[in-house]
Amino acid sequence: MPLDPYVSCPCGSGKKFKWCCAPYYGQVQRAFELEQQAQHEAAVGVMTDLTRAHADKPAVWGYHAQFLYNAGRPEQAEEAVSKALALNPDFGLAHHLRATFREREGELIGALLLYRRAAEAYDPEAHDSLTTVYLKVYQLETMLNRPVAARAALERVLHYQPAEAEIREQFDAEFGPDSPLPEAARKKYTFRPTARPVPPALITGRLGDARKAFEQLTHLTPDDPAAWFDLGVVLAWVGEQPKAVEALLRSIDLDPDDRRAEEAGALAEVLRCGYGMEADTDHLSHGFVMPIRDPNAVSQLLRGWGQRRKLVGVRVVQETGVVFGLVAEELPSLLAVGSATLARVAAKLTIVEGVIQVAHPNRESAAKVADELRAELNLAVEQPQETTRPLGFGDVALEALAQPVQTSDISAAEAKLRDHARNFFETVWIHRPLKALAGNSPLDAVGSSVLRKRVFGVVKFMEDCLLAVQPHKQVGEEVVPIETYSFDALRHKLGLEYVAADPPKIDVPAEPEPAPAPVGEAPPPRPEEERGTPASPTGEPPAPAKRDFSAMSAAELAALDAAALSVGELEQAMRAAVNLKAHELAVAFAQAGLTRPPDPDAPDRYPLYAAAATGAAVGGDLAKAVDLVEQGERYDAAHNGGGRAVELGLKKAQLFVRMKDAAAAAATFDVLLAARPDEGRFYAAAAEDMLRLKAGGRALGFAERGLAKAREHGDRDLEGHCQELVAAAKKAGG
Repeated sequence: MPLDPYVSCPCGSGKKFKWCCAPYYGQVQRAFELEQQAQHEAAVGVMTDLTRAHADKPAVWGYHAQFLYNAGRPEQAEEAVSKALALNPDFGLAHHLRATFREREGELIGALLLYRRAAEAYDPEAHDSLTTVYLKVYQLETMLNRPVAARAALERVLHYQPAEAEIREQFDAEFGPDSPLPEAARKKYTFRPTARPVPPALITGRLGDARKAFEQLTHLTPDDPAAWFDLGVVLAWVGEQPKAVEALLRSIDLDPDDRRAEEAGALAEVLRCGYGMEADTDHLSHGFVMPIRDPNAVSQLLRGWGQRRKLVGVRVVQETGVVFGLVAEELPSLLAVGSATLARVAAKLTIVEGVIQVAHPNRESAAKVADELRAELNLAVEQPQETTRPLGFGDVALEALAQPVQTSDISAAEAKLRDHARNFFETVWIHRPLKALAGNSPLDAVGSSVLRKRVFGVVKFMEDCLLAVQPHKQVGEEVVPIETYSFDALRHKLGLEYVAADPPKIDVPAEPEPAPAPVGEAPPPRPEEERGTPASPTGEPPAPAKRDFSAMSAAELAALDAAALSVGELEQAMRAAVNLKAHELAVAFAQAGLTRPPDPDAPDRYPLYAAAATGAAVGGDLAKAVDLVEQGERYDAAHNGGGRAVELGLKKAQLFVRMKDAAAAAATFDVLLAARPDEGRFYAAAAEDMLRLKAGGRALGFAERGLAKAREHGDRDLEGHCQELVAAAKKAGG
């Protein structure tokens, strides 16, 4: 059927068909007819003749490439695409075809990059072509666990096809209020007002132009947190995860408002869960894969596990034969009431195509289940092979969720679910070193002026993930969620009180400056910085120009002469290195600062001692970390009036806990409590850490002292917490 002469041309030029490919498209249709009749060589012959007659038309070479590829000639198809691009390097159809070739060959990342290049090259009026390419981008970004980029692509499809009800339904199902995604992963992010307006020439509707616009703004106004946030959002939309995270962290560090920092931080956590961010995320799925040698032995074992309620929630996908289940591990009850039994998910189990796999966010848990399977099945399965991959958002809070195995008392079961989640977040997760916090635990990070704002986003992301998967119950005819945990309690425990602030005042240059620096690199020096500060009228030498360490790249920081830096500059350089995740460099700056003689103008060296100790701990030398903290205590007492005694004492206690030295940890807490006897949170923290170390007697002592202190001061929250800890300690043998 002939095409309507006034529709958009199928080559994606944006022109009407009548004024584009119409003169020769009849031969293209003839080739399509031959191909449908399985006459592939004849179709290629028709297109070969067409290329001789219209060798100067990129579209002709594009159509020819399609037929060559379909005829099983991929190399010749690539040559045809190259000829199209030689005629027009921005020919969208050629990039689209190359993307299709790469996808069919299994090169998903390469295909995605080419689809995006095609989207930028197609004319904005080529709605059909753009719909096709953005649907591909959406599908691939979804496969890569990058929902922010996937949403942006599907929004573009809706923009081009607003009347398509099926696409609207798909969008609402994936990103609407009933989506299974956490809020931070599904929400619509909007731009914040920037100090300098976006250049009108770059307001084109193309994501590539939006990226250029905000790269220019961050160059012109590098202290504007809104410009960095907007750049981070655009980079997230185009799938540039690492650069997006970097821009968002710059925004957090510059923004004085905790709510805005929280939004940026939660978005950064979402991006870290995507493909390609495995080295930077705290959320990985650790798996162990075992090819099956004896299916009967495996089936028999799994039936036995099911009878013992060790394997629950088993389901089989009939179309594919894939088996899913949860390996459960019964939890010791911390609430001795009711008749409800709970279990934690020790691993997720999958059987597909003759392979059994167990996976869990906690590697130790997955490894334990894999070892148990291997031990019981022996030669029925092969040796486990370890894998890691991005973690699905539904499993981020898996460790906080318990599974009811047996219950006759709904209220008791709910209480135990809440107790399990509270115990995880407030006694386990709160002490866990996180990459998002430069290797610090949330409890340590809140003591840092730089890292504190990042904790808001990390906590918000965990909250969103838990809310997205929290269990439900039937109440009458309505299904309502069970409130598993209130994160306000965690924020209170961390001392996270929101501070609201207006956006900072930004010095906006009057004249345009040169082209933008790439994200992650420092902007070039301004003219006054290159010239230096003029000499004073008295002839005194000028003061050295103040350096902005936060604007330096890792390479620039590494090139600094640490010996020439003051203690204050070393601390600034250390913080800048932490922000860039250059942890070894940060530790080197911290250690250099510790060698300097005391400076009355900078008596507080806690950040340097804390960073050096954290570096030693991350490197596995816990004894050295303790020694550094003790050096810090002595220095702080001698030169800072003991102003950091509490922070250093808590850090030392946590190190002893990691060393599993209950006696040393308890002694450290005793010193802290002797100095701060009314700090109720110290009693609870000490009892929790003793429970982690299975030191029931010591846990009971701290819990009872905390209980007495809570009653003395009428602190109901602390009293309830300590009562639970007393019960847990007694059950643990205290």
